[in-house]
Amino acid sequence: MTDFGQTVDFLFGLQKFGTKLGLENTFRLLEILGHPERGVRFLHVTGTNGKGSVSALSASVLRAAGYRTGLYTSPHLVSFTERMTVDGDEISRDDVARLADRLRRLLDARAPDMKPTFFEFTTAMALDYFREKDAEAVALEVGMGGRLDSTNVITPQCCVITNVEMEHREYLGDTIEAIAREKAGIIKPGVPLVTSEKKPEALDCIMGVCRENDAPAYVMGADYGYRSLGHRREDGIFIQEFDYWGPGGEMKGLHVPLAGEHQLSNAAAAVCALSVSGMNVPEKAVRKGLASARWEGRLETVSQRPLVVLDGAHNAASAKILAEAVKKYYAGHYARLLLVLGVLADKDFRDMAAYLMPLADSVIFTQADYSRAVPADELSRSLGGGKGETMVCADVPGALLKALSLAGPDDMVLVTGSLYVVGEAKAWLSKREQFLKA
Repeated sequence: MTDFGQTVDFLFGLQKFGTKLGLENTFRLLEILGHPERGVRFLHVTGTNGKGSVSALSASVLRAAGYRTGLYTSPHLVSFTERMTVDGDEISRDDVARLADRLRRLLDARAPDMKPTFFEFTTAMALDYFREKDAEAVALEVGMGGRLDSTNVITPQCCVITNVEMEHREYLGDTIEAIAREKAGIIKPGVPLVTSEKKPEALDCIMGVCRENDAPAYVMGADYGYRSLGHRREDGIFIQEFDYWGPGGEMKGLHVPLAGEHQLSNAAAAVCALSVSGMNVPEKAVRKGLASARWEGRLETVSQRPLVVLDGAHNAASAKILAEAVKKYYAGHYARLLLVLGVLADKDFRDMAAYLMPLADSVIFTQADYSRAVPADELSRSLGGGKGETMVCADVPGALLKALSLAGPDDMVLVTGSLYVVGEAKAWLSKREQFLKA
C-alpha cells in the first residue's frame, strides 16, 4: 500500500488538472464506488464566509443527538486528515492511503482515461469513508460556489447558504447576483433552505431559486434569529451566550465557545437547519453540541503572554469582521498589536488590509508555501506602510519568529490573511512551545 506521504503527494498532484467545475466526474466516481452517498442524511452548507463554522457546529450538535456523524471540510490547516472526521475523530493516515489506493485501482480498471481533479477525487474518497464508518448523518461543506461543486451530488435533508460576497469571480461570476445563483445551485426540490444572507440582490436570487424548486426558505431575521447575551473568557477561550428563536422553538441561554458575533449567526443558522431537517435533534443536544464545538483557526488563542491569535480571515468581508472582533473582544488586553499578514493572489487583499492594518503597531508581511500566495515583498510594495514599522519575511515561520521576538508579554500577535498562513503557523507553533507563554 502507498504510504500517507506518497498519497498526499499524489492527491495534490491532481491539482495539475486545475479547478474544473462540473459534476460528471464526481457522479462517475461515486458510481464506480457503488454510490456510497446513498442512505446517508446530509446537511449541505455553502457561503462565502462561515460555511465551515456552520458545518462544524452542526456536526457537533448531531453527535450530541446520538447520530454517528461525519464532517467534510476544506481546506485543512495542518494535516490532510482534518478534512474527514467521524464523531470528531480525524481519518487515519493509513485510511487515507488505503482509500486513495482503492479508488485509483478502480479508476485504472473502469475509467482509465478519467482525469479527476483534486477536489473531485477527495470528495469521492470522503463519501466512501463515511459509508465505511457507518455515518448516519454528514455535514458537507461546499468547496467553491455550489451548483457545479463536486459536493453537489447528494440530496440533503437541508441546505444552508450563509452569505454571498464577491469571490472566485473567474469561476462564479462578477456580480453578487451571479455568485448568489451559483451558491443557490445546491437547493433541491422540496428541500428546506436556511440562509443568513441579508443583501437584497443576493436574497432575491436565493428566494427565486427556492420558489423554482418549491423549497421552503428560512431567512435570518424573518424566520429565525438570535439575541446576544454577552461573552466571557475562560482560559483564553471566549464563550458567548445567546438566545435562539425560530424553528425548534425558543432556546434561552445557549453557549458557544467561539469568538466573534458572526459565530452567533452561524450557530443560529445551524440550529435552524437541524430543526427543519427532519432529524431528531432535541434542545438538550443543541445545548450540549454547541457548548462542546471546536473550530480551530478562527479567532483561536494559542498563547496568553504574549497574546497570540490565529484567524483565517481571507477576504474583505471576513477581514472586516475580524477587525471588529479585535476591537470588541481584545481591546484593553494588549499594549501593542503586531500583525502577521499573508494572502492569496485571488483575494481582495487591498480591501482586507484597509480593515486590518490601521489596528497594527507593526506589520510583518509574509507568504504561505502555496502557489497562489502573493509574494511577501510584492504584498509590502502594494500595501505600503502602516502607522508603524513594516517588515517582510518570505516564509511563515520566519514571520512568526520575528513577531514573537519583538512582542513583549503584554503585546498581541495576530496571524491572518489566509487559512494556509494560519495552518503553517499552527504547525510551526505546535513544535515550538518555548515561544509561547501560557
